Amino acid sequence: MTKLLHKELTRQIIHAYYDVYNGTSRTYPEYVYENGMMHDLRALRIPCLRQDEYEICYKDAPVGKQRLDIFAAGEVVVEIKVAPRLTRLHKAQTISYLKTTGKKVGLLFNFGGAEPEFERLYYEHHEAVAEPEALEQACADLPAGYLSPELTYLLIGGLFEVHHVLGPGFIWRIYANACHHEFQLRGLDVRPEKVMQVMYRGVPIGSVKFAHLRIENTMVFPVAIQDIADIRIDSLKDWMRVQEVPLGILANFHALFLSPVVLRT
Repeated sequence: MTKLLHKELTRQIIHAYYDVYNGTSRTYPEYVYENGMMHDLRALRIPCLRQDEYEICYKDAPVGKQRLDIFAAGEVVVEIKVAPRLTRLHKAQTISYLKTTGKKVGLLFNFGGAEPEFERLYYEHHEAVAEPEALEQACADLPAGYLSPELTYLLIGGLFEVHHVLGPGFIWRIYANACHHEFQLRGLDVRPEKVMQVMYRGVPIGSVKFAHLRIENTMVFPVAIQDIADIRIDSLKDWMRVQEVPLGILANFHALFLSPVVLRT
């Protein structure tokens, strides 16, 4: 019979989850349940770090820092959600954190459902390679008369590689930095941009921090948001026109499956 990795440690953490779940209502924000978990884990003398910053690397290059909910005994990643139910995206996010911390076991707990719900997740590290089928499909869906097809294929391939290696769950700056590094590895001349002008009726009315990348005649906009509809496509196109860039690619890394959006001015 295969031995369960960190069996006793995870048993104690799961027991603490049930105690906190049963001792609280379902109406609190996430940090309240984190406090409860930390209280019980410390009582069990399990060393834990809460909201600790962890350096995220992409192909040996540091690309930013991410906070973990709870890191138990230097071995188990504990992720807490307050949702009606756990989703595939929640599980994928926890797996992403296991990838970047180099650990194998994660516990995903939900405090928002009518019944206790948790997942014990295991990740075996291996060399990640972007799925060729997804890339081929994305490029097959591009409209006819495309600008710079070879460059576009390289860029979209790089976006799929970043999403495949890191997975969803990180802040947008990490993905922007990872894309920058990946494009450089592909031999592209990349210029990072950190500010975008907001245009209104053809005139600038202010600037916002927005990490994006310019590669030749193309802009790449990496984002990590729950609903891609919150991005005003027309605003991105207005900025592309100001910069005299005819082609843009918008990629939402928050999604479980990457679906780049191609922009033409």
